Amino acid sequence: MKIKTLSLILFATMLIAACSSSPNGADTSVPIVEQQTATVVNSNQENAAGSSDDSSMATEVSFSQDIFPVIQQFALPAHGQQQKGGVSLASYEDIMQHVVPGDPAASELYKRLTGDGVPVMPPSGKLPDGTIQLFYDWIAQGAKNN
Repeated sequence: MKIKTLSLILFATMLIAACSSSPNGADTSVPIVEQQTATVVNSNQENAAGSSDDSSMATEVSFSQDIFPVIQQFALPAHGQQQKGGVSLASYEDIMQHVVPGDPAASELYKRLTGDGVPVMPPSGKLPDGTIQLFYDWIAQGAKNN
């Protein structure tokens, strides 16, 4: 019985060793990590060389097609004609009073969408992350009236 158990343990050990090592017995995990690191470094260098800012990497966000429809749906019922809280978002000019072009973190509009130190808007609940990202990208790209 001892011989069978020892034989089984020896066989299992040899099988594990054979499966976990390369054909020449060398450990290949370090070169793989180095290769992945080199790929990431090369990718970052290409991104830095090909672009002066991150916003050019994203597709340009359109105010009229991407941003204003969301404002119409979620903000204009309260911030259109009624101007709750004294805030009107009825036009591009009104909206720009709450935006710092190129700086989403300093823009009141973006802070309200994320709830960054202020109550989140709309009050019915936070918008989907993808929609909030559109506002971030639009502001980061200069908040153009396009």
